[in-house]
Amino acid sequence: MTSPYPAGRAGTAPWSPTRVAFDRDDGTPKYTAIARAIAMSITDGDLPDGQPLPSQKELAQTFGVTVMTIRQALRVLSDQGLITAKQGRGTFVSHPPFALATGALSSFSRQIERSGRQLRTEFLSWKQVTVSPMEQLRMHLPGPTAHELTRVRYVDDKPVVLQASLVPDEVAQLLDPADLSRTPLYAVLEDSGLQVSSANELLQATTLDEESAGLLDQQPGAPAMFSARLTFDARNRPLVDDRALIVGDAVVICVERSASAVVPMMLRADLDLAEEPVLAREGWSR
Repeated sequence: MTSPYPAGRAGTAPWSPTRVAFDRDDGTPKYTAIARAIAMSITDGDLPDGQPLPSQKELAQTFGVTVMTIRQALRVLSDQGLITAKQGRGTFVSHPPFALATGALSSFSRQIERSGRQLRTEFLSWKQVTVSPMEQLRMHLPGPTAHELTRVRYVDDKPVVLQASLVPDEVAQLLDPADLSRTPLYAVLEDSGLQVSSANELLQATTLDEESAGLLDQQPGAPAMFSARLTFDARNRPLVDDRALIVGDAVVICVERSASAVVPMMLRADLDLAEEPVLAREGWSR
């Protein structure tokens, strides 16, 4: 007879929920204990991302509880971002989204590393391109060209971010393409003697076009977060013009707020990305 439970990691027996010893004296509800047991299987890797869970009826029989108790447990796991229900298909393991902090300036790579997730970068291209008049204005470029670095960022082996970074040709001459294929851009810039000092970033909800969806293993029209970040060096010269598409259910925005904090800039829905209303910026020269 075929097991009703999904297979676990390669080379291991199929995953099967185990009964939980319920102690009425410890005050822990049954659904909480079950949620913890399933969560442990997820965090230990026995239930990998995308793995389907057995049906609610099967889980109830195995744990020795009612279907209603299982539904409560699954609701807890869903609130924690560990599972997601897909109508007509079932319930699947879903690793929680990573938190994208909007406070201190940090590269995407460093934020992922701090969250304890695994990051991998697929290098797509590094080439000189013709920029738009708006991009030339944003970066204070002397001419209509810049170098563009394009890559796909994988978190826990899932494509999550499609990122294109423009740097001035003068800066590109200092960078080794071999370094760019294996080292975060901010780190390469700093190793080249360029200090990353500040940045302006705009975040906006959007949807994926067909090409971007294909690179991110999503359906065209899937929700995404668009990030436009302009990074400056210690002399307030535009150093990197980043454009990134982030899979919509892979990230949450984390903002720290304080009643005494000073807000240096307000982003409006109609803000022209070419505007730089905060500081006078020094441009690049040939």
